[in-house]
Order: sequence, then C-alpha cells, then structure tokens
Amino acid sequence: MIRSRFAAAVAALGLASAGLAVSNPALAIPEDQALRKLEVIPVFVLVDENGLPLPIPREKDLLLPLYLESSAANQQLNGLKKSNPTLKVSVAAVPLNVMNTKITELNKQLKDKTKPFVAPIVVGTADRQQALTLLKAQGLTEKQINEGLSVPVFFTKPFLTITTPQGPRGVFYLSYQDMQAGIAKLPAADRDKLKPQVADISAVLREIIKAKDDNFVIYPTTEYFRLVQETQAKQGKGTPPAKP
Repeated sequence: MIRSRFAAAVAALGLASAGLAVSNPALAIPEDQALRKLEVIPVFVLVDENGLPLPIPREKDLLLPLYLESSAANQQLNGLKKSNPTLKVSVAAVPLNVMNTKITELNKQLKDKTKPFVAPIVVGTADRQQALTLLKAQGLTEKQINEGLSVPVFFTKPFLTITTPQGPRGVFYLSYQDMQAGIAKLPAADRDKLKPQVADISAVLREIIKAKDDNFVIYPTTEYFRLVQETQAKQGKGTPPAKP
C-alpha cells in the first residue's frame, strides 16, 4: 500500500552525524516512545560470565561492537577464544533500545576515563554497499557518506506502508533486501512509483519524533524473527510470528 500522506516526511530525511542522540526541544512524539521502536532490532554483543557487556581495550579507546548479524559477533568471539581459550565470554542478543540505555550506564561506570568508550553498530557489508550506491547516485561523495552515515536505514519515496492495528504506517527497514521484498508484494504499477531512499538512523529517529502523529514503524530484522522463533520453540509453542 502506498500512502501519499507520508511523502512529505521524506524531504526532511538526510544524512546525519553518527549516534543515537536524538533530543529535540519540540517533541511531537516522546523520545522514549520513538526509541522503543528499536526493540525489533536485536544487536549482538560480547558479554562476560555475568552477562555484562565486555569492551575490548585498544590503543586509543575501549571498543564494544554492536553487531546486527549474529554470525559477525560469533566470528569475533571465536577469534578471542582462539587467542585466549580460558576467556569466559559469550554472545548475547539485546534489543537496540535496551542496549542504548546500557551503553549510557556503562560509560558512567567505567573507571578508566583515559580512553573513550565507543560502541558502533556494525552493519552488514551488503546493506552498507547498497547505501553507498543509493547515496552516490544522489551526488554525494564517499567522504560525505562516511562522515554522515553510521547505520543506513532504507525506505521508499513515497513511503511503502503496512497495516497495523493502529492503522497504516510508513515503514523503515534496516535491510535493503527486506525493503525490496516489501516492494515486490505490490502490483507492478505501484512498484514502479517507489524510489528507494536511505538515511542515517539518527535522522530517521528525529523524523519519527518530529512527526505530528505516530506514523512510522521500523520493520523487524531477520535476526529478530529468528530469535522469536527460537524462543517459541524452547517454550513448546508452535507457529512462529508471520512477517508483516
């Protein structure tokens, strides 16, 4: 379904500085409500035996990568265990909105203030490349893109929408492939009207907050559906949730 009433929001979206600092002096939607939309984006992080995030010391900083793909997190885990087999480390999945709060708390608790604590969201190579292709086609240089794009979020112009219990909502995707799958469900005549777009996640969150009404959703990632299915299987429940 394509709804023109979402189209005006596209013009406000653009590249923004990295991070999830989205404070706005005139909020139409409370910031915490906007951040809760990130709960369908699990990130995978290394944790110690107590389940606490485990930053890795480097020369200039403390690094805590937040992986969107579990395979990438497990690859890092295997590398650490190979160099230190006795290390008690595992991979945990945490909703991005919860992780955002944990990072703030962890930053306050760290005793070593000589090194900055950084927790970048690590995006899949394919999605990063698709974002580069789209933005270069709009005339941006690779330098501009690298400076302004932390986590690419895909959408269409006009907005592709899905029907929710609260009514139609414009959809943002963390995966270019998921967006293309959504477009493919439309009749050919409607598909041809949609133009793929990309913006940084911080710009998307600001737009969600500024919107007069709660008009948008973030589409759950593939990892989210996988984790829900695994949880239901462990609990003895049958049918996994259908994708919207």
